[in-house]
Amino acid sequence: MKKVLAILMLFFLCTAVNAKAVKHDFSSVINESEIDKNSIAISIKDLNTGKPVYELNEKILMHPASVQKMLTIIPAIEVLGEDYEFTTEIYKRGDNTFLIKLGADPYLTSSDLKKLVNNVSAETKRFYIDDSILEKKDWGEGWQWDDDMNVLMPRFNSYNLDKNLIKITIMPSDKSQTPIIINPSKYPLVFFNNVKTGKENDVKVSRDNSVSNNTLILEGTVNKPVTVYIPTNNLKRYFDIKLTNALADRKVYLKENFIIDKQGETDVVMGRVTHPISNAINDILKNSDNMVSETVAKLAGGKAYDDKGTDIYGIKMFDAYCKKTGLDNSKIRITDASGVSKNNLISADFISEFLLKNKENKLLDSMPSPGEGTLTHRMLPLKNNLKAKTGTHGDTSSIAGILTSRSGNKYAFCIIINDTTSTISDMKILEDYLLREVYLRL
Repeated sequence: MKKVLAILMLFFLCTAVNAKAVKHDFSSVINESEIDKNSIAISIKDLNTGKPVYELNEKILMHPASVQKMLTIIPAIEVLGEDYEFTTEIYKRGDNTFLIKLGADPYLTSSDLKKLVNNVSAETKRFYIDDSILEKKDWGEGWQWDDDMNVLMPRFNSYNLDKNLIKITIMPSDKSQTPIIINPSKYPLVFFNNVKTGKENDVKVSRDNSVSNNTLILEGTVNKPVTVYIPTNNLKRYFDIKLTNALADRKVYLKENFIIDKQGETDVVMGRVTHPISNAINDILKNSDNMVSETVAKLAGGKAYDDKGTDIYGIKMFDAYCKKTGLDNSKIRITDASGVSKNNLISADFISEFLLKNKENKLLDSMPSPGEGTLTHRMLPLKNNLKAKTGTHGDTSSIAGILTSRSGNKYAFCIIINDTTSTISDMKILEDYLLREVYLRL
């Protein structure tokens, strides 16, 4: 990659080139990167004319990673509307009976639950929960079951609460004693605590399924109090515990478990908690939040087909959007909304074409510029000229968006790299160099 830097220095000295020279310079950057050319897909198109400027393996289907979120959020917001609010409601059902209607709100917190039950009386005998808004499925197709400790891809469903993460704190102690683990959630977890008080904070957490899926092994050292987040492995159980605690604060102690039932016509709404969809747009496009992305797509699919939200309806909604806008998606495969699944297969050409079709869509303005979100430390000199969605997953790195060149021309672009032999860092360096080349040369 050092040789690439030298080439780029020459780029800054050049101001006029012909089309052949541009292609040659792109090829030079790729060749000097030492990343296998066959693992790289590139599609760069003039935003005004739609004509290709540079292409490489542009029709080959590749795993797109989180660039895919850009494709799924636009149809979802079109269905839900930019004024949509995630809503969780509490209803009164006759005497001493209440019902909570879940909205799969990815921003719902335990504090929100306490607010919802604030007017529940101590005489309450029975409590219902309407969880019908989403299908009973925690993960997407093709998600990696052995990555269930990854806080970036927690389970999700109607019972979304506290980001679906359990917060624990590890407190250092005297060097002769074992550090203390604090779990304020009251969610039942068993810890094999092998952590020692040492000179630095370096804690590793793993799940021991051979004992139970609630058994965690903690290893390493702590020097100061350290907070660790653990993905919740049973969202309904966590929700039930938190709702039970909220009711107990109101001195409500139920003799029966929570009963699953749909909200009825005679139920009277008593309160609600809402969060705007704008939060989700920002988290999906700028911060690449997988759980929020999946939830939004399922909710939109459910609304589009007047049913509970499912991944099938989300995909069906995307297919309908492509048909309406004239995008040929017959050769690609989408199995989730976030790009986490390795079963997703999309071409760079399709993504650049999607950008062309949506060049007037205001949602694209929510993609990060350099210095924001997933571009916080990347391509800072292009801050006012670039809006892009990034992707990183396993052996995949990707980036797609809109770039304004030094000459004022605008380009839709997509770069996908699927390379098992290169580091993610080297892939992203190549992406940055290619985009700087677009800025300087086109």
